[in-house]
Amino acid sequence: MAGSIIWFQPKAAEFYHLVVPKRASGVVDEKFVEKYIKNQKEVKVVSLGIGTGRELSWLDKLKNVKEIIGVDYSPAMLKICKDVAKKCKIKITLVRDNLLRLKKFKRIIKNEKLPLIYICLINTLGNFKEKDREKVLRNVRNLMKAKDRLILCLYKRPERIKITLKILPALKIKTALRGQIALALEYYYNEVLWSGIYKKFYQIPQFIYDRKTNDVAVFCKKRKIFISHRFSKEEIEELAKIAKLKIEKLIEGKFMYVVILKI
Repeated sequence: MAGSIIWFQPKAAEFYHLVVPKRASGVVDEKFVEKYIKNQKEVKVVSLGIGTGRELSWLDKLKNVKEIIGVDYSPAMLKICKDVAKKCKIKITLVRDNLLRLKKFKRIIKNEKLPLIYICLINTLGNFKEKDREKVLRNVRNLMKAKDRLILCLYKRPERIKITLKILPALKIKTALRGQIALALEYYYNEVLWSGIYKKFYQIPQFIYDRKTNDVAVFCKKRKIFISHRFSKEEIEELAKIAKLKIEKLIEGKFMYVVILKI
């Protein structure tokens, strides 16, 4: 996966767990995911790219969720997630697997009877290259049953962001901002947080937005170490079509699109 170099730093996963998830833009839009899952009958939830288990705090409160299966490729992330899981009441199974393959995970759900709700939060899918995004979706689609659902949280393109700026206590500006200004505002917290990581573990990064590819690329000096894609509604529809998935619902949040897919 693009950007894996980040986690080569020994304390990066710990820093991410303590700081980033609490302030990352897009977390506010997870309320749509929580509401959808809460309104279902008995299910199991599969978190694709669970990281350090930030979502366990609210999933553990949903009485209709009978088990959470977390999938991630980073041993450092899963180590922290394991400690988080110990504090939860619900059964949690953690699997180290690559979303481009899902071989280990496939064996775990082989005889599963309950409906599975796959969730892929905080633009995890956007951190893959274009062809890999398609491959991840096809892999999940091939595992899904009729009652299963896949929920994606995908960062919107800058021109779709509507932001309220608090410049002074008595001054507020509410507008739909475009281009580089919108980008800077939308990713302000993320940039500050990533800078904190690199100041401590690597070096301060530079963020570049490519209008042709709609990718946010992170550079350390001249080395590209991370790519995070931004999506349009049309692109999401095309991606679902390529993966042979049907869009049950597409919700536009403040920072993200929340897409509910079925086979």
